[in-house]
Amino acid sequence: MVGKKQRFRTVLLIIFLAVAIVGGVFAVSYFKGGVTFPWQVAIEEQEPEQVAQEPAKEEPKLVIKEKKQDEAVKKEEELKKAKEEADKKAKEEAEKEAKEKELAESVIQTGKQLDYYGAIHVEDGRLYDEVRNEVRLTGISTNNLSWYPEFASADTIKFLKSNLGINVIRLALFTSDYDGYCVAGADKQEELKEVIDEAVKAATDNDMYVILDWHTLNDANPNEYKSEAIQFFGEMVRKYELNDNVIYEICNEPNDDTTWEDIKAYAKEVIPVIRRVNRTAIILVGTPKGCTDLESVLADPLDSDAFGTNIMYTYHFNARTQKSSDRNALINALEDGLPVFVSQFSYYSADGVGDLDKHEATRWDDLMDDYNLSTCIWNLSNSDEGSALINQSCDKYFDFKYEDLTEQGKHLFERLSDNRKKAEIPEKDEIKDSKEIKRR
Repeated sequence: MVGKKQRFRTVLLIIFLAVAIVGGVFAVSYFKGGVTFPWQVAIEEQEPEQVAQEPAKEEPKLVIKEKKQDEAVKKEEELKKAKEEADKKAKEEAEKEAKEKELAESVIQTGKQLDYYGAIHVEDGRLYDEVRNEVRLTGISTNNLSWYPEFASADTIKFLKSNLGINVIRLALFTSDYDGYCVAGADKQEELKEVIDEAVKAATDNDMYVILDWHTLNDANPNEYKSEAIQFFGEMVRKYELNDNVIYEICNEPNDDTTWEDIKAYAKEVIPVIRRVNRTAIILVGTPKGCTDLESVLADPLDSDAFGTNIMYTYHFNARTQKSSDRNALINALEDGLPVFVSQFSYYSADGVGDLDKHEATRWDDLMDDYNLSTCIWNLSNSDEGSALINQSCDKYFDFKYEDLTEQGKHLFERLSDNRKKAEIPEKDEIKDSKEIKRR
């Protein structure tokens, strides 16, 4: 018989072998992946979360890539836009060059036509027509008719009206100097009167006003040739008595020591010669200091009861010479109701040399526009003066091309075409200060 001790050992051996067999099976299954232990479940349950977080780590790379793509698209659009703008600018420049070339090669044409008003009169310091529409005359003055009669021809005047659209021409009849009317002899006088007559007829045919300018200059005091002036204006007013478009300028630029009293004495003898024949004609009277002193006139104007109300006083300026203070003096006279006609001006200096002063030119243009002043620019000729409107190289008297014009001629063309710009710097403060000083 087996003893108890022996049976106990046998049982222990069997348990040991069972544990060894079961442990071996689990070990084999574990290494083959066939068994999942409880402590592995928690780990495996966490693994999906780790996998879900991995794409988040890659997002910055995607954003950077998308940002680079956006920048590339934006840059491409900017380049496209820049190219379109460059092409547009190139096209505009090409069109501008073509237009300038066409303009240079074709006869100038402003596309504007200034009005003809019929009979005009002076009222409250301004010009009006018969139904009281305000009148503005804008035109050109010839140079010395003795030297440049061809620029007062019928063809020239027709061109000035049809192509530039102006409504007045001033005929500068020099008196004493440069083969002038009073010193050149009877034959020359007749020749000059024929030039004037052709011009007056052409102006009338083209609905334009015409100024007969007794162009005193080196004969500083108009009284020097007063008798000749009386004879001339007496003859002219009888010839053009029925013309509503003829204006009489009885002296050009009294200068040196000629006073307003001297001019008044002259006017008191010449004006009645005109008034005896035509009581309503517009008469222009020159003023001291080369037609720049209006204060003397304001202090003692001509008697309208004796000489009629249709009298205006002339003011002249040269943009490089007369500037802000001169504009203010003119404005003061206009504000005080003095009837002023700018019968001669230029954008150069008084001696006609140097460059065109564009800044001052624009300031003067603005003033003339603001006060609706009637004006004539100096001068229609191809002389060597800077103030001439036509180049010296041009041998034509009409049908001018843009390239035939001087700088002043081009400025006038732009002005008449209404293509200019207003002055960038207003003078209102200067004007206001000037008026306040005067009132004090």
